[in-house]
Amino acid sequence: MAPKRFVIAGTGGRGTGSYAGTILREFEGRIEVAGLYDINPLRTQAANKILGTEFPVFEDFGTMLATVKPDGVIVTTKDCTHAEYVVQALEAGIPTFSEKPLCTTREQVADIRQAAARSAAEGYVTHNMRFNPDLEELKRRLVAGDIGDVLHIQFTETLDRFHGADYFRRWHRFMDNSAGLMVHKASHHFDVMNWFADSRPKTVTGQGCLAYYGRMGPRRGERCSTCPHADTCNFYADVFKSERNVLLYKEPEVADGYFRDSCVFDERIDIPDTIAATMTYDNGVVASYSLIAYASYESMRIGVEGTKGRLEVYHRYGTSWAVGHKGNEANASLANDGTDADDRRQFFFVLPHENHVEMIPKRKVTGGHGGADPKLREFLFGDTVHDDPLSQKAPLEDGIQAVLVGLSVNESIARNGQPIEVQDGP
Repeated sequence: MAPKRFVIAGTGGRGTGSYAGTILREFEGRIEVAGLYDINPLRTQAANKILGTEFPVFEDFGTMLATVKPDGVIVTTKDCTHAEYVVQALEAGIPTFSEKPLCTTREQVADIRQAAARSAAEGYVTHNMRFNPDLEELKRRLVAGDIGDVLHIQFTETLDRFHGADYFRRWHRFMDNSAGLMVHKASHHFDVMNWFADSRPKTVTGQGCLAYYGRMGPRRGERCSTCPHADTCNFYADVFKSERNVLLYKEPEVADGYFRDSCVFDERIDIPDTIAATMTYDNGVVASYSLIAYASYESMRIGVEGTKGRLEVYHRYGTSWAVGHKGNEANASLANDGTDADDRRQFFFVLPHENHVEMIPKRKVTGGHGGADPKLREFLFGDTVHDDPLSQKAPLEDGIQAVLVGLSVNESIARNGQPIEVQDGP
């Protein structure tokens, strides 16, 4: 059987590393990259240089589709443009695989739904948190009815001042580009919450503000590489110390003006860094969510309470890998405190009326995002998975529902916490 031919729209770090590079390694003989497209043609050339390939490159997305006639399109462009490429691919009858978030406005939601209704092609969103080993196990136990009917879901994430700050030095920091962290970042989380609730989100309330970055900062410059405060700023980031970043971002910036090291205290930043929200679902489940992007340490906690018991998972991370890491010893010691790795990760199952407490052991996995990425790619792109008992593949409508929660949180924040009906269209 001839290999399937995929094209990639967007050749930044994600398109080049997470997809083009892994297709070469994981899908040899099964999938070939038949085309690369980016609004910055220098970046497609840089991708080929990094990968050591000579993939065909295109300066127009429509021309690439018409020329290659691919078996699939992977979309890894800037968030606000995902819908544009997804719609074009669907209208051409080509299966689409979009990075999260699927889109950034309610108008784009309508456009994607209309295109999907007219197309015979399938579409999916790469919500890889469904493939995280712990969350996969949590879902398995929910499906099995281990804690009875789900009543309440809690989700809290703290992004530290290295990982979290990175969203405020790149294009994500403007609402027009990303719809903020409630869509760009939290669409992963809302997708998992929707998946656990096994229902459509109904009503959302939100509170949030810009409390730490942007205009709240003590001083500012244009960008780290030209900043007079570089020697004293804890947020200085030498993002071009790697050859990969130089090729993908520093040289191509001549063509598109994108600076990856913009100041986190830029007064133009207009997305919140502090958010708390509540949700209700059609089936009666109630949920709460919170995120801050300047926390003293990195962590994620998820709890699901049911009629019979509770499942809860807690992860605490070090972020010495993060861009701009500087003097992160305290955070590193929290995540590498001399204890076993499982002591920085708690996952337990409780049935209080049966006096039962079970600590769920950690599975050994390899690959990005805690082992989730390779399994996600095999489910979406490969030919070895035929069953999906946990509904881990996220179709377009699931991607839409995750985005709608984030947009509704943003709308509620803008209206001082007013409840928003999630499913109300534009």
